[in-house]
Amino acid sequence: MKKVISILAAASMMLLATSAFAQVHVGAGYLNDTETYKSNKDADKSSDNLNGVYAGVGYTIHVSDAFAITPGLYWSMMGKKDSDNLAGLTLGGDFKEHSLNIPVDFSYGFNLAPDAKFFVYAGPTIQYGLSSKTKYTGSVAGVSGESTVDNFKNDDYSRLNVLVGGGVGAQVMDAIRITVGYDLGLTNLYKGSGDVIMKRNQLKIGVAYVF
Repeated sequence: MKKVISILAAASMMLLATSAFAQVHVGAGYLNDTETYKSNKDADKSSDNLNGVYAGVGYTIHVSDAFAITPGLYWSMMGKKDSDNLAGLTLGGDFKEHSLNIPVDFSYGFNLAPDAKFFVYAGPTIQYGLSSKTKYTGSVAGVSGESTVDNFKNDDYSRLNVLVGGGVGAQVMDAIRITVGYDLGLTNLYKGSGDVIMKRNQLKIGVAYVF
């Protein structure tokens, strides 16, 4: 226990020592997820696209003029609507998912101009699903109905996803931070007893204000 406390104390002192070189930024952006599905490892792969947004806060710790570590905490929302009409029967599905995302990015940057810095970054992200529901609707001959399914409870669908990726960014006048990145999902989101493989990759484009 004393060793753990010593390690935590040392880490806290390091963070305090680097606080003068730290920056907080609050931002938001656009997400495009590609969800891939295979019934087993040898089967053909199908894919589906989801669109969404994210918002949150990051904390950049400058280890040196070039290197930095940026942990963050972000909320994201993904969604998709489908509809089909067959012989007078109209069917629809409205998927919405909310998640908590904790990225830790490692970056290397250099100045393009006195007021503009370019950087590349890479690192892991832990994503935890807060809510995932699909609302199904149907109507035929003027009669309609709907039902809502909790995907986490009913579809052998995992709340936890671990992603790893990277991207590029620019910080202008120490005030505006722009990033474009792509993450690969490492976790099989299917947690049932079969051989299904379901993963999700993510494109993200964002802008943030730096304090």
